[in-house]
Amino acid sequence: MRRLLPIEEAPEYLTHNPFILHGYRGYLTTKLCIESIFWWTNETINIWSHIFGWMLFLGLTMYDLCLLNIHAPFGDKIIVALLLVCFQACMILSSIYHTFSCRSEKDYWCFLCYDLFGIALSLLAIYMSGVYYAFWCHKELQQFYLTTVLLIFVIAMVLQVPSLEVNGNVKLLVFVGWAAYGVLPTFHWAFAMGGLENPIVHMLIPRVLGMYLISGGAFVIYMSKIPERFFPGSVDYVGSSHQWWHALVVLALYYWHNTGMIYVEYRMHHGCPTEMQL
Repeated sequence: MRRLLPIEEAPEYLTHNPFILHGYRGYLTTKLCIESIFWWTNETINIWSHIFGWMLFLGLTMYDLCLLNIHAPFGDKIIVALLLVCFQACMILSSIYHTFSCRSEKDYWCFLCYDLFGIALSLLAIYMSGVYYAFWCHKELQQFYLTTVLLIFVIAMVLQVPSLEVNGNVKLLVFVGWAAYGVLPTFHWAFAMGGLENPIVHMLIPRVLGMYLISGGAFVIYMSKIPERFFPGSVDYVGSSHQWWHALVVLALYYWHNTGMIYVEYRMHHGCPTEMQL
């Protein structure tokens, strides 16, 4: 069925945002789901924002590995590649979810799990790359924080198993806690490097805070359903909270990529500090 539906006629599982009133797709076949990528629906921008995000990170992968880091150690190239591959996976899985969510309710929940897995992969990549470079010169701390971050990732993924029937708020709390956990290695690193008197700390702490500001802003917009909460039906196709969430996620991942490049270039030119308070 190619006709777009108002919220009263749309499948109930697709109407989780009561302030989006128009532009819903009905039950579609796989072929029509793919065709709907090119329709103008309330999912169009959600789909294409992360298709373009995938293209962006694919381009950055080729640029970083082929041009920017010709003289970087092989291990650094692996970390950069994994970071960008995880970012690409996040974009692809998100676009797939928004494309095929209307195929059936079973498929909706299945693809939502894939979408959440993509978000978890991007968080994992952010933390793994940050810890890898922050504690580049101190392998014990590097291994400790890499292990704890990976452990939280595994816990978050286990909670997604449908048969466990874990409450959605618990899952959300784990993701929020995982995001907040990043404060610990950040402040440990800043203290160990001598605080803001160290040029690299002075340069990077504002960028880490900027990352939290962008991500936190995206989360608040997503959860509060702003602006459609105040203008029901007016931003169904352009400007809804989920679309802002998508845009800010791409911005946050791109911002983190640039932050990583700044740190890598600094370390390549300055090496490891002779003294570090642990």
